[in-house]
Amino acid sequence: MKYVEQIKSFLLVFLVFLSVALTLIIWNYQPDYELIEETQVEEVLIGDQKQWQDVLKPYRVLFRENDAFTGTVSNGVLNELYRNFITWQVQDVKLYNNISDPKMNEIINKNNRATLFFNEEIPMQSFSNVLPFVEKDQLDMSFNRLIIDWSNAEEQDQLQLLFLNTEKRLLLQGYVNLASGQRFLTQVIQPSKNYTSYVEVERDSLHSLYVPQGTFEATKYTYLIDGFLPESFKNIVFPDPSIVQLNVENEQSVRYTDGTSLMTVDTQNRILNYVYPPAESIAPIPSSKLLLDSFEFVNDHGGFTSDFRLSSMNIGKHIMEYQLFLHGYPVYSNMTTTRIITTWGENRLFRYRRPYYSIERDIPNERAVQSLPSGEAVVEYLRNSKDYPFDEVDEIVVGYYLMQNPDSYILDPSWFIISDNVWTRITPEQIGGVMNGLE
Repeated sequence: MKYVEQIKSFLLVFLVFLSVALTLIIWNYQPDYELIEETQVEEVLIGDQKQWQDVLKPYRVLFRENDAFTGTVSNGVLNELYRNFITWQVQDVKLYNNISDPKMNEIINKNNRATLFFNEEIPMQSFSNVLPFVEKDQLDMSFNRLIIDWSNAEEQDQLQLLFLNTEKRLLLQGYVNLASGQRFLTQVIQPSKNYTSYVEVERDSLHSLYVPQGTFEATKYTYLIDGFLPESFKNIVFPDPSIVQLNVENEQSVRYTDGTSLMTVDTQNRILNYVYPPAESIAPIPSSKLLLDSFEFVNDHGGFTSDFRLSSMNIGKHIMEYQLFLHGYPVYSNMTTTRIITTWGENRLFRYRRPYYSIERDIPNERAVQSLPSGEAVVEYLRNSKDYPFDEVDEIVVGYYLMQNPDSYILDPSWFIISDNVWTRITPEQIGGVMNGLE
């Protein structure tokens, strides 16, 4: 028994050294892991990726000089303006509210001013990607008219910019210093003297409308039907395309599903519709964040396959719509869709609806120049019409009406009136008759 205590002490010391040794071994142990390669997700691009200025583009610019308006929808003119924008910096901004309709008209009708007309309110935070601001934290508003005042361009090398929201009656004023005011006048303002003449259409206690003066000529086009394979979109919208099942319902309808989400394809009208029901959400999303998510989703796969421009936003329902344009004019149809529509959900896409045709190859020998009734004639018809109240008209524009043949699209120039994001076509034969409302 006399050795028991010695044996216990020895065992205790042994266990302590063993514990220290095992700890050191664990600390210094480096397992020989094999390198695990990341799974490469195939990037799918169905078209060229665009810049913000391609999507946040106005549908018209008007110039006011010597008490007369000229204007254009030319992509070349708008692109030239935007090339100037990226070199500017807006500063000394001030916000004004409660701007009346007569005051809005006065702002646009003042001489030495150019007005850019947008289909939808553009969040200032988003537009700062096109036109830089010195202080971005002051941009908590949106606008649908941008007025450029060049009165002091030549003498002071300075422009006044007015961002007008005609719905919320807000006005943001700022200034831009130019490297050369004379160069701006020569390159941007001087050519406007040769643009189409416009007339103001005044309305009591409402903001004015503006239409081209006199008869209007536009080209009718025939385009071959081109498009993209719906299979390409399967790899874009589904998280795991390998488990997606294809179901051909009939000659005009195809369905893709992974058990949770669904993509339907209308093969006759070339319309694609995708929905992921679990993502549906009514949680508030700021307009600039909603637009950013929508733009990046579509642009990441080159989804702006033609000239698509932001045309409508429903912030409450998280919906963004982009309108197809051709040669500067909007394209409308009741046979197929001419808009890309995204609905955002909870941190991801909820719904995606779009055309999968493309308008690229026209048939030159089938082009035809057509004369349209004057804007004044359209206005006179609307003023006398009992079917459509003139004070509910938001805009009167020339656009293209798309009709589908078996192997081609016909794009017929026509007058359209826009009200609350709904378009109505007016044909020459209908002036003095009954309009057909189309949505």
